[in-house]
Amino acid sequence: MNLHFHYLTISGLLISSIAYAQVNIIDQEHVFNNQDHFQLNTSGSIRLQALNFEEYNDSNSSQKARRNGYSAASRIYVNADYQMNAKTHLIAGYQTYINPAKILDWDGHYQKSDQSLDTAQLYFGIQDADLGTLKYGQMNSLYYDVVGIKTDLWNYSPLAQPATWSTQSFYDGTEASRKTLRYEKINDHFNWYAAYMFKDQTYPAANENLQYKRQHGFALATDLKITSYLTWSMAWQRTQSDLISLLNDTEKSYTQDIMGTSLFFLKDSWMIGIGAGLYKNIHPNRQLSLNNNQDVDHFLNTESYGLEYYVGYKLPIDQHIIQSIRPYFMGNHFSYTSGGDFYRKDNGLGVAVRFNKGIGFDYEHLFTQDSFNTPYMDLFRLRYEF
Repeated sequence: MNLHFHYLTISGLLISSIAYAQVNIIDQEHVFNNQDHFQLNTSGSIRLQALNFEEYNDSNSSQKARRNGYSAASRIYVNADYQMNAKTHLIAGYQTYINPAKILDWDGHYQKSDQSLDTAQLYFGIQDADLGTLKYGQMNSLYYDVVGIKTDLWNYSPLAQPATWSTQSFYDGTEASRKTLRYEKINDHFNWYAAYMFKDQTYPAANENLQYKRQHGFALATDLKITSYLTWSMAWQRTQSDLISLLNDTEKSYTQDIMGTSLFFLKDSWMIGIGAGLYKNIHPNRQLSLNNNQDVDHFLNTESYGLEYYVGYKLPIDQHIIQSIRPYFMGNHFSYTSGGDFYRKDNGLGVAVRFNKGIGFDYEHLFTQDSFNTPYMDLFRLRYEF
């Protein structure tokens, strides 16, 4: 089971501890008539991160690049907005992960399996002030954008969300999915979302002999704005999929479910996120995957759950080159309830320092307990936001 590194998205609720500054590439009024307006802008984040384990064992001794420093989900966004009239917009969005170390061939700071560029989102749509927004393409899951993002506030997260331990997170819709139709309606006190995932291609579920194929899926999510500073979010997703063994020509159909909820509090200097989720037939049976077992009847016959929390307090500095310092503590707990005996618990302390010119530095110390006997760890991240 591979540990994926995840990301924060730009949303209407800017809950990350940093602020993205959009750079306008094109800003043109009256393109075709007196009412329209076209904007093309970009933003991004370059993140160099290093991990220092207190000791090294079989589960982390091969991670030389992560000790030396590597690109931790650096990314670039490009967004287009064509305003047809006062109410209607045509929109498009693109997000790609970039790996500067791989691009520059910085030896010892990337793994051979790393990609130089990796598209995470690519969609287009229409937005109406009264009717809402309709988008189609590859995009983040509703679960992440509505529930998961409320606790994805620290650097070595989200370790208890469904995408982290899925072997096909960009195909089962736990992290993102292609061929997705999504509707969003933003209101003053209550937002709601719906998405439909169309049939997709087969994809290796654990190795080249075991294939995963999504038949279809749908998701619902809500944001309830209890007050101007407290939001309660909920999401549910169901996916119909097939698991295929190429070795013995067997096939099993699965109904995969994820549901979860989170609370997010942002007032004055306090930022607090708490979330929990239940996952059925999402994560592989770890014992089968480690033994390369092709038993499709049991490979995804699992149930698991996750808990996450974050509490941070921002100290405004605004002196010299330092803008703010935010100490925080955070944690998570992921575990199987059936189909596997794997578990992971993290608790930690961190501090985020923000300087001028989009530069930031983060430090975290994690106390970990899991099935791999992962040692305690220090994380260092240098970031540049533009």
